[in-house]
Amino acid sequence: MYTFNINSAAELLEIIAQHYGLKKPFSLVRIGDGENFILAQEPIHTARELIAMYNVVADCRYSGIAIPNPEARDRLLGAVRRATVVGFLNQTDCYCWYPMTKKIFDHYGIKPSRSCYAFINLELVTLPHFYDLFRQARILLIGKPMTKLAEILIRRYRFSNIVGVLNLRDYRDLDRVLELMPGYNFEAAFVAAGANAKIVATAAMDMGRMGLDLGHAADSIISCDEQNRFAWDTPAYQARKGFVYGCRNPIPSVRRY
Repeated sequence: MYTFNINSAAELLEIIAQHYGLKKPFSLVRIGDGENFILAQEPIHTARELIAMYNVVADCRYSGIAIPNPEARDRLLGAVRRATVVGFLNQTDCYCWYPMTKKIFDHYGIKPSRSCYAFINLELVTLPHFYDLFRQARILLIGKPMTKLAEILIRRYRFSNIVGVLNLRDYRDLDRVLELMPGYNFEAAFVAAGANAKIVATAAMDMGRMGLDLGHAADSIISCDEQNRFAWDTPAYQARKGFVYGCRNPIPSVRRY
C-alpha cells in the first residue's frame, strides 16, 4: 500500500518554501489517470488493451501524450523517479486510479520519498502564502493557459517578475520548450501541460530551479478571476481557514481531470 506523507497543501507549501529559500532544486509532479495510461504501456498492458479501456488516451488531446508512445513513457518514468514530491490518486473504485498506479510503482520499484494526493494542486493555489512566496520571484510560465494566467498574476496578485511564457500544447512541442527553457533566467517554472508537465518540471529541477506541475489549478485561478474573486475567496478555503496552516487537514475529494 502506497500512502501519503504530505497530508495537506500547507505542508507541501512549507516544503516548497524551504527549497525556495535555500535555492535548492525542487520538482512537484502529479500522476493522474492520463499519466497512468502512459506509464502502464508495456509490459503492464499493451497499448491496445489500454486504448480498449479508455479510447481517448489514443489522442493527445486527453493528456498531451497519445499512446502508444514508449519514448514518452520512458521520459515520464524518469521524471517520476527523480521528482522531489510525487502526487498520485488514492481512490480504488476505478482501476485506472490507485490500482493502476500501484501496478506501475510495484513493477518499476518506484517508492517516492515524499508523496501527496494528486489533486493537492487545486488546494495549493487557494493558500494566500503561495502568492506571497512567489510574488517577487522570477517566474517562467509553461502551458496553454499561461498567457491568460500571466496577465492575472500581474494584475490581481501583483507578481512583478514574469520572465516569459512558453506554449506547450502536446508532446510535439515538448523538445522545443525544453530547448528554450535555459534561455530564461527563472527561479520557478509554473507548468500546466498535462502529462508533459512532469517532464518539464523535472527539467527545471535539473537546471537547479523549481518546477511545479500546477495542472488545472491554473484554470482554477483563471476561473476565480473571471468571477472577480481571489483564489482563496472560495467556500472550501474559508471553511478550513482556521486550521489549514496546522498542516493536518485532510485533502478533500476533488474531480478527475
